[in-house]
Amino acid sequence: MAASVQELIESLEAHLARTQHELQQLREENDRLRQTISEQRLSLESSQSEPLAQNAEDPPVEAQAPRPSTALGADSSEEGVQSSVAKAQAQTSPANLGDQKSEEVAAAPTPPSPHALLKQWYERYPNAFFTGHTKPLKVGIHHDLAERERWSGKLIRRALANYVNLPRYVKSMREGAERVDLDGRPAGLVDKKASQHASERRREPVSEKPFKREAREERDKAVSRPNQTQRKPVKRAEEPHKETPSSNNAPQKHEDMKPLSMEEKIKGLLQKFEGR
Repeated sequence: MAASVQELIESLEAHLARTQHELQQLREENDRLRQTISEQRLSLESSQSEPLAQNAEDPPVEAQAPRPSTALGADSSEEGVQSSVAKAQAQTSPANLGDQKSEEVAAAPTPPSPHALLKQWYERYPNAFFTGHTKPLKVGIHHDLAERERWSGKLIRRALANYVNLPRYVKSMREGAERVDLDGRPAGLVDKKASQHASERRREPVSEKPFKREAREERDKAVSRPNQTQRKPVKRAEEPHKETPSSNNAPQKHEDMKPLSMEEKIKGLLQKFEGR
């Protein structure tokens, strides 16, 4: 149950990261479109100002003559700018942005589970991840995987942890053993500290993970506490048993419990009556 919840959280985190990245791309595209529109407006204004300057320089007679070509060019350029502005506004509208965002999110691949990703690495990096005889991996190989893989760093670390916790990998961590990178090239040797850490892990149960071991220790502590509380009443119960008289004193008690005579009973009743 905890693993499924963790996988759901990781998928949501990856989905959020992709959505934020896509939103940033849309914002950048919106800025580029705005810049293009402003440039087109400036070019339109400059094209309109040039005919006015030429008309001012021409003689009065020619200034009155119509210039259809210039007017047509200005009209066509203005229509082109207006159409481009309309297209840009249509592309940057909230509905279109929402549609583009939903399409990109739907097209985004779903991240695999750590176990499934490790299976992909067996095929993608056969010189580093082995199904049989295993070699120690390069120190910091998760950075190399992050550069080549498109998944989140958390998913990469979890898949890598599934591999390095295998008994055959822990057994391969011998002092002086050669480490390899993703391409199978030598990448250093296993030092004494890493070898000692691996030997300590070999002594632990194979199927017991760290969080399971901690849970077991907490459970053992919780079980031992009620046992301690139950032992105390046992000791108290033994104390009255120790205070019981020995078999030598038993005859004395038997003698004290003899039946009283009638006179003794009457005397006892008189003493009780006088006391009242």
